[in-house]
Amino acid sequence: MSCCKNKFCHKPWEMMEIVHVDFNDQVTPNIFAFVCCNCWVNTPIGDVTKTSIGDTYNSRKAQKIRQSVLDGDFSYCDKQHCPHIQNDSLPTVDEILNNDTFLWDGIEMNEEQTKKYRDIIINKTVTSDGPEFLHLSYDESCNLSCPSCRCEKVSWTEGPLYEHKKKAQQKVIDYAFGEPHNKYIHLSITGSGDPFGSKLFRELLFNIDGSKFPNVYINLQTNGVMFTPKYWDKMKRIHSNIDAVLISVDAGTEETYNVVRRGGNWKQLMANLDFLSEKRKLGEIKYLRLDMIVQKRNYKEMVDLVKIAQRIDSNVYFASVQLWEPAELSKDFDSHAVWKEDHPEHKNFLEILQNPIFDDPRVDLGNLTEYRACLASS
Repeated sequence: MSCCKNKFCHKPWEMMEIVHVDFNDQVTPNIFAFVCCNCWVNTPIGDVTKTSIGDTYNSRKAQKIRQSVLDGDFSYCDKQHCPHIQNDSLPTVDEILNNDTFLWDGIEMNEEQTKKYRDIIINKTVTSDGPEFLHLSYDESCNLSCPSCRCEKVSWTEGPLYEHKKKAQQKVIDYAFGEPHNKYIHLSITGSGDPFGSKLFRELLFNIDGSKFPNVYINLQTNGVMFTPKYWDKMKRIHSNIDAVLISVDAGTEETYNVVRRGGNWKQLMANLDFLSEKRKLGEIKYLRLDMIVQKRNYKEMVDLVKIAQRIDSNVYFASVQLWEPAELSKDFDSHAVWKEDHPEHKNFLEILQNPIFDDPRVDLGNLTEYRACLASS
């Protein structure tokens, strides 16, 4: 894709996602690290259970991925599904080299950040001091069994694989929560299951004393059903560390929710959203967002989800459903991918995107941006 030429992405120098790749393999599991979301850069850089976080982050493969960004070919990136490439929000090399500040996905980078990236570009640096953003996706345990994610409920609480995941978590604890420090680190929990449906992640969230790590920030990515006032209170020692809460809703009505969020509780979720909205208004949660994985079963309710977000004063994010083994809908994936031009409901999908409600600044269409942009230019 020629649009990547002369562009720059800082994620491979700052981000690490840790993922359990062998979903059903309890004999030789691999807890792999990636320098971006593994859906966007699916080449692993190493197994974090075998080396430290820092050593893994500077492996030969990690350096090759960074070199591909500096070369401008982004050859390791999935250009079709990366929302930053799709919505053309990557800054140009010239913007970074010739300005004191620049915009990254609509957010202004300060002079210190700009200098850091400028030095990387000028010196062609392919190593890093260590990840600032860690996405913890090594435990698939969840209280739901959504068809877009899995075939049945997953819960790891004991056994060899649980202990292997625990080993990976200890590497994270050693890196982010060792001796008290002021280093900036941002943890995102979790892209693989639910932070409250996971025994491992509950132990992490409930036992860390955040006061010892004032510059460690935590994003919670959750289905929201178990995010009750009771669990909020159990996390009281990290309240000041919580930065963002992302709620995967995937529907705008209870009827559809019961299908796409199998095992969920719509009424409990709505009550929790009201509670979290109040926490955001009080400044105890800095950022609140509702998410939808767009598919045939829910695309007609995109507008409804925006209205819910408007009611509770939150942001809202959309992304296309992806082929993810062993998700239930992967068996008949094309029938759910309404964003594909040959899908029988693709035209209806485009018509919904014309709704002016998507002009609301709280809305981020992610990798669906190009479809609305094409409508505007036609």
